[in-house]
Amino acid sequence: MRKLIFVCTLFTFALALTVHAVDPREMSFPPLKFQPPEPVRFVTDNGMVVFFLEDHQLPILTAVAFLHGGSSYDPPGKAGLAEITAQLLRSGGAGQRSPEQVDEDLDFVATRISSGASRDELTLSLNAMRKDAELAFEILSDMVISPGFDTGKVSLELSNKAEEIRRQNDEPARVTRRIYYQTVYTGHPYGVYPTLASIGNISREDILSQHRKYYAPDNCILAVSGDMTLDEIKALVNKYLGRWQKSGMQIQTPAMATMQYMPGVYYVDRDVNQANIRLGHLSMDIKNPDRHAMDVMNFILGGGFVSRMASQVRTTAGLAYSVGSYSYNRPLMGTFFAYCMTRADAMARATRMIMDIISEVKENGITAEEMDLGKESIINSFVFNYDTPGKIATAQAYLEFYQFPPDQLEKDVEALQAVTLEDCKRVAQKYLSPDKLAIVIVGNKEMFDQPPDTFGPVMEVSLEKE
Repeated sequence: MRKLIFVCTLFTFALALTVHAVDPREMSFPPLKFQPPEPVRFVTDNGMVVFFLEDHQLPILTAVAFLHGGSSYDPPGKAGLAEITAQLLRSGGAGQRSPEQVDEDLDFVATRISSGASRDELTLSLNAMRKDAELAFEILSDMVISPGFDTGKVSLELSNKAEEIRRQNDEPARVTRRIYYQTVYTGHPYGVYPTLASIGNISREDILSQHRKYYAPDNCILAVSGDMTLDEIKALVNKYLGRWQKSGMQIQTPAMATMQYMPGVYYVDRDVNQANIRLGHLSMDIKNPDRHAMDVMNFILGGGFVSRMASQVRTTAGLAYSVGSYSYNRPLMGTFFAYCMTRADAMARATRMIMDIISEVKENGITAEEMDLGKESIINSFVFNYDTPGKIATAQAYLEFYQFPPDQLEKDVEALQAVTLEDCKRVAQKYLSPDKLAIVIVGNKEMFDQPPDTFGPVMEVSLEKE
């Protein structure tokens, strides 16, 4: 009897679900409202801008600092200086602490401090328990105010960088990436990479000069979040970073990149049975108003899992291990490129198919269904990029660093939602330029299904280390 009652109950429940079931393809939702909490912004007496957002979920504290500088600002003949200096802030000792003492003190309290240099910015980051915030900020302040730049560590970092350069041609994918950027950014700092010669030109005095010029509070924007109040953060920042002296220097931003390369094939001879391909051209900077439509169009072209390149080149034709495209917007001019890893004997077929897909989208655009999928995917992922107080505070610091308005995150979502099919077609026609392609091919041309000159004049690139 109990079994019969149980079966009847299940049947009734299933019937109710069937009656009220809704086809998920017919479901609709109101437009997403993205309204992240707003961090508190304040400026210290020595000119440092600070963004702070409380987060009491866990007893931790995080901080990220942005400073104008980076490898694009390296002096001529000294490529690698910004990167080496940034690494030595962390590894070279700080204040009265030797490099080993810094490591021991941070390890003892499970605190992490890192520093780095990208093309356009210098960064420092800190992660610590709330109870160890005083020690963490004390060491961080010593790193930026009175770094040790231990001579032994200077020699070690320069040696490590030289060894990295000696091994930079070991991986074909990394070679393809480097040669592509060196080509499309010909004549611009974005295309300059460290060499054995440039590393050999860097002295400890160069590192000290680099530190004096770029590591200053009036060149710094700091994002902090964690288990503290605003008054506590202000006290902590003023206590340890308040003694940091202004430099008063104006950092000169490098010029925007312009096209100075010759379209065609840039071939790198490697005796491997695969072909690494990257083809593209200059595109747009980070403030271009067409960037949102470009992102949606590129998601369908080659940026998403269900893109045309992925479905046609990889899934249907089986010609690629990895394939896609990217719209990489950068402060001093970005680049659009497609990439592919394939068998050597499929190089030409894969390259031709990618170029045909680009030409097709340029000429005819994408469909309404594809556009809707692209918009939904990008907006959903966008929101999850800012789902913690730490991410939000860092984002606000980044926005001010590049002089965006404070509400740019909300504006980005609105702009993505407003993208139309006509916008996607317009940006495809405007920013996809098959006649300006720099096509980098790394592999063994004796194994290719067609020679590299199938796609234009060939420039052979030497991988000799300088």
